[in-house]
Amino acid sequence: MSIDLHVHTKASDGLYSPADIVQMAGSAGVSVLGIADHDTVNGIDEAMSAASEKGLELIPGVEINSYNGDAEYHILGYFLDHKNSDLLRALEELRAARIRRMHGIISKLGLIGITVSPQEILALAESGTVGRPHIAQVLVRKGYAASIREAFDRYIGEGKPAYAPRSKLTPVEAIRIITSAGGLAALAHPGLWHGDELIPQLAAWGIVGIEVYSPDNTAEQVARYRDTARSLGLISIGGSDFHGWGDPARNTIGMAATPPEEFARLRDMARRERRHGPRE
Repeated sequence: MSIDLHVHTKASDGLYSPADIVQMAGSAGVSVLGIADHDTVNGIDEAMSAASEKGLELIPGVEINSYNGDAEYHILGYFLDHKNSDLLRALEELRAARIRRMHGIISKLGLIGITVSPQEILALAESGTVGRPHIAQVLVRKGYAASIREAFDRYIGEGKPAYAPRSKLTPVEAIRIITSAGGLAALAHPGLWHGDELIPQLAAWGIVGIEVYSPDNTAEQVARYRDTARSLGLISIGGSDFHGWGDPARNTIGMAATPPEEFARLRDMARRERRHGPRE
């Protein structure tokens, strides 16, 4: 039994459709799959339908970026009501902010002699959430970079000449968006950022878990975050953060799985939340 609670689809910045992701997860031996696209739940219904046919349990989720000062925290939401009107409105606003950011990056690219059109980026994103990986793919296609990683490292990564900041939602706001839709919030891949000192405060604000098992966490970080989760009474979650455009040696569906006993805690908590209603 493999439980991967952090996978992206074409509804945001993944390369594969929700149905394809479910098929790939089943082939990889995943029995419980969490779809956690950036700022959208538009792929959930398709994934649920495919999962039902495949006999795979599908957990509706989302991933929302947030900031506390200069530190970035990605907040995962699980077991949420993906048709909740307040949730849909909040996510629509976040996607609109991504479009504004895209135009800012395009303008900065133009200043260094790189011509990219919004239409090229939107065509890649199709109807999904626009992200920097889409811009990076266009840069690769047009020969400005040899890979998505190089596009980030040379042009659009933080501190690079075409970087544009995104709207800075706070962790409290991100957690509230998730919990108001009946979901459970967790901290994604903490090893990517430098802000561990805020984890106890995040727990006080309402996260119920930490993504302890992640390809982005080192072995030392896995041990440290597992201890942190235990000390704070949080659930140790695992997920591959699969997008399809990363290195397959370290970014494959089913990697960094959630332990079954930890998933059982998460599911039990979600059932209790449904009985008592969303938390404010």
